[in-house]
Amino acid sequence: MHQAAADPCPPSTCDSSALLLGFVNTAPLAGSRDRLTGPEELSAWLVQSGLAAADTPVTGADVAAARELRDAFTMIFRAHSGCEDGEAALPAAEGYLQRMAHRYPLAPRLSADGCRLVPAQDGVLGGFGALFAAGADLAARGGWARVKMCKNPTCYTGFFDKTRNSSGLYCSTACSTRMAARAYRSRVKNA
Repeated sequence: MHQAAADPCPPSTCDSSALLLGFVNTAPLAGSRDRLTGPEELSAWLVQSGLAAADTPVTGADVAAARELRDAFTMIFRAHSGCEDGEAALPAAEGYLQRMAHRYPLAPRLSADGCRLVPAQDGVLGGFGALFAAGADLAARGGWARVKMCKNPTCYTGFFDKTRNSSGLYCSTACSTRMAARAYRSRVKNA
């Protein structure tokens, strides 16, 4: 009897990964600009993501904290992809996230559907706490290691690896094709 493969990204996992990937993908990628350069941009991202109200005050210190948090998540996702710089920076990124988790506490929310972690604070701190809650949700569902950064050095876009064996290295077939062509040209040149 043939059994259908389990969906590697059930809706709740996709919501959590979408939030984290939306956050890390605010970094400047392939010629784009950084989308967290000031309080207005961070406020817009928090509102767009449903993590804060439009009237939530955002400071320059909040922007600096957001960028540090983004960098730590990025390094962990690069390590998930097997990027050497991600693995080298992994202890510092993990240490940073462990220290920051105390600033953004989570509380369990019990319902008839189960239990989920939610930020214990409102505002910007609650928005950052929601990122930690998304990470905890992914880890609990077995999806944490599937959140990766594209190994194409001209891309580095965050993505959720939906391959059956979690072996995806690129965010799209276009990046995979570019890297395969680059490797082929390198082999031909060195032959």
